[in-house]
Amino acid sequence: ASGKVTALGDLDRNRIRELHDAELAWFRAERPRTLELLARAAAHMPNGTPMTWMASDNDQPVYVDRGDGASFTDVDGHHYVDFNASDMAMFCGHAHPSIVRAVQERAARSTQFLLPTEESILVAEELARRYPGQTHWQFTLSASQANTETIRLARAATGRDVILLFEGHYHGHFEEGLVDLEGGQEAPLQRGLSKGVTGRVRISQFNDVEGLRAALAAEDVALVLTEPALTNNIHFLPPERGWHDELRRVTRERGTVLAFDETHTHIVGGGGATGLWGLEPDVVTIGKAVGGGIPMGAYGVSDALAGELDHTKEVATGGTLFGNPLSAAAAVAALTEVLVPAAYEHTTALGEMLADGIDAALHDAGLPWTSYRFGPRAGQWYGPHPRTGADAHAMTDPELTRLLRIWMANRGIWEALPGAGPTVPVPAGFADVDRYLTAYTQLLVALTS
Repeated sequence: ASGKVTALGDLDRNRIRELHDAELAWFRAERPRTLELLARAAAHMPNGTPMTWMASDNDQPVYVDRGDGASFTDVDGHHYVDFNASDMAMFCGHAHPSIVRAVQERAARSTQFLLPTEESILVAEELARRYPGQTHWQFTLSASQANTETIRLARAATGRDVILLFEGHYHGHFEEGLVDLEGGQEAPLQRGLSKGVTGRVRISQFNDVEGLRAALAAEDVALVLTEPALTNNIHFLPPERGWHDELRRVTRERGTVLAFDETHTHIVGGGGATGLWGLEPDVVTIGKAVGGGIPMGAYGVSDALAGELDHTKEVATGGTLFGNPLSAAAAVAALTEVLVPAAYEHTTALGEMLADGIDAALHDAGLPWTSYRFGPRAGQWYGPHPRTGADAHAMTDPELTRLLRIWMANRGIWEALPGAGPTVPVPAGFADVDRYLTAYTQLLVALTS
């Protein structure tokens, strides 16, 4: 018997499963060396991978040999145009010559002292130039850690405990960041979190001003942490007109710190979405592409908050490898030689081409889905434009997304992670986007014929 999936449109679930199973079998048959390495690795690494995400996010992970520019090559010799960009960490591209040179030069002079080097000043100056409201910066090894330290800073500054997030958020794998709504109640998304974590997190709806006001009414919220537009777990959710004005107004009224996580959104321009939309956060957190593929995270604070980070205040921040010279050297190269205005213009033009092609393919297939566009990023919702995270969650379709990802991989495209959307990396060209659109169109034909 056939049945409809979460995605709108007259789609047959059995057809989706049949296509998926056939594509996965083909994928595995073509990758004997990866299967051999997975089997060998399983003796000493659970799932045969160094991190569980590599298994859970992919029906079949591949072992990779090398990367160059917009593509990488697995150990069986298959090439993929990388529209995942390692979840934005490789937006600068693989083995970019400027970043390779900076890393090699820094490594030859040693990579760690637990003392500052001039590279960190250059990174802080450049980030402060891009985000003028954030005058002072600190460094970590990931955006997750930057968000963790931002939470601690906000708690120290306000004397409050509760953190407000929006349904469908993703800010990293730390305790508060792994709470979202289940059945209308705050709940841990994975095992292993402390039992009291749901009491320290409140979940509201992005774009819902009345819900925001209610969530902050008790004046017990230390921090609102959000992306300027939600980019993970629910594909994409842009702000409605006036949302950010109200978010800033209400947080100020209630004495709550406002932080924007620009880790995925900074790809739209030099000042990220904060600059693009003229936003006024107290804190900006960032990571991934700013390190050019080397572990790097950072957070910038306003003058008003900078005093809280004086070492005599003893806010719980820091780590042995935070602010290391290697990450800083890579970030200098990424920010000053790769992520320059011409790169943002180039990738935005390719993102427009990608979004236009997705829109045309959906129209030709007669599917009632909606395309979205955000600088170099594009994709589709499996239905109409959502307003809130709850709306967007209702349109996610894991089975269909799994088919999309394995279908694209068999045609030389490494698709974005399941909850995200394809992003055009800096070294990509028009031929790469065309290759994506050809494979995407072929999938829609297979689904609807």
